Amino acid sequence: MNPWRLFILKIFGANISGIPFVHSTAKIEIPWHLIMMHRACLGDRANAYSLAKIEVHEGATVAQEAYLCTGTHDFKSPTLQLVTEEIIVEKNAFIGARAVILPGVKISENSVVGAMSVVTKDVGNQQIVAGNPARKIGLRTDC
Repeated sequence: MNPWRLFILKIFGANISGIPFVHSTAKIEIPWHLIMMHRACLGDRANAYSLAKIEVHEGATVAQEAYLCTGTHDFKSPTLQLVTEEIIVEKNAFIGARAVILPGVKISENSVVGAMSVVTKDVGNQQIVAGNPARKIGLRTDC
C-alpha cells in the first residue's frame, strides 16, 4: 500500500492525500467536492468548477487555465434544469493548458489531453487526444 494514502487531510472540506500542489491562482468552486492525491497538480489559473465531485489522482497534472466543468444544463428542458456529473483524472494523466473537460468525463491513467482541447468523452489509458472535440491522435508508449 502506498504510504501517502494513510495521510489524508481535509482543507476547506477538500479531501487531500499526500502532498498535492494547488497553485495559488487556481480556483475551486466547491472545495468539499474535490479529491486530490499525492503529487496531483492544479496549475496556474486552473478552474475546478466542482458542482459534482472532481478527483485528481496521484501524479496527475491539470495545467494552467484548464477548466474542469462538472455542471451543465438539460437543454431539452424548458426550465434548463442543472445537470451535474463527476470528473475523474486518473494516475499520471496530463491535461494541457486551457483544455476543457466536460461533465461525466474520465481521463484515464497515463493519458494526455492536448492544449486547448475540448473533451466530451472518456479518454482511454495512455491515449493522446487533441482538438475540438478532442479525438485520439496517438498513444503514449513510454509508460
